Amino acid sequence: MHVDGRRVNSCLTFAGALTGREVATIEGLGEPGNLHPMQAAFVEHDGYQCGYCTSGQIMSAVALMKEPCGPSDADVRELMSGNICRCGAYQNIVAAIQQVRQGT
Repeated sequence: MHVDGRRVNSCLTFAGALTGREVATIEGLGEPGNLHPMQAAFVEHDGYQCGYCTSGQIMSAVALMKEPCGPSDADVRELMSGNICRCGAYQNIVAAIQQVRQGT
């Protein structure tokens, strides 16, 4: 999730401490028929498998777009390294992020 525009781990964040802060979750990102570009890229590149990590991966990827990040896949992997995918869809996740970063 995002708190005041920055990505944070929702599982480590006490909701009561967020009073008065701007909180965004995957539910506020897009909607059926009008997906956020990152959501659409994840679908296009099969950046999910079981779906367990998908919301966290997408929210982190969207925040990454506002952070300094080099152009390579390795740069993206480094900034996404805190997000674990049990299914190992990392290559597809990076491809989705790179598509959005390149505006294609």
